[in-house]
Amino acid sequence: MYILGGKLKRKKLATCKTDSIRPAMALVRKSIFDTLQNFVEDANVLDLCAGSGVLGIESLSRNARKLTLIDSDRESIKLIRKNLELCNITANLIHGQLPKALNKLKDEKFNLIFLDPPYGKSSFIEETLKKLDAYKVLDKEGLILIESELKSDYKVPEGFALSKERKFGNTKITFLKQAII
Repeated sequence: MYILGGKLKRKKLATCKTDSIRPAMALVRKSIFDTLQNFVEDANVLDLCAGSGVLGIESLSRNARKLTLIDSDRESIKLIRKNLELCNITANLIHGQLPKALNKLKDEKFNLIFLDPPYGKSSFIEETLKKLDAYKVLDKEGLILIESELKSDYKVPEGFALSKERKFGNTKITFLKQAII
């Protein structure tokens, strides 16, 4: 697995052979960052269910200002630490269960939030989105990107609105923004 763009382009990241970590496919990541283009620059990024940390690290490579990663799996936390070391970058790494771990971020605003949980977790996505909405951690011009199974069916809280959706085989990428009320 490699970083696809920015100052760390072609940097090889460590991977882990476990079913609990499913890194975003290169094609999906390329599409995400092609869509985001310069939106990432100077962004405060939150990577939820971070796994290998590749989405967040890719953001830092493309000049994001700050990165916070959250994962509940010990192996993922070890892998993220290793990848941050390999890239010689720093980030705020939180080992905690979502959505409860979001309590630690109540006073922060993020321009870009990645939510990439294990497939088949529609209710988990809903709970996490509700908590993100309740804590108002998304900047008013910010985006939330959700990677889920194509058949995943979850409700988006009233505080967010669908911006766009992309499909890649069995994968769906949903872009949300703050709803205009």
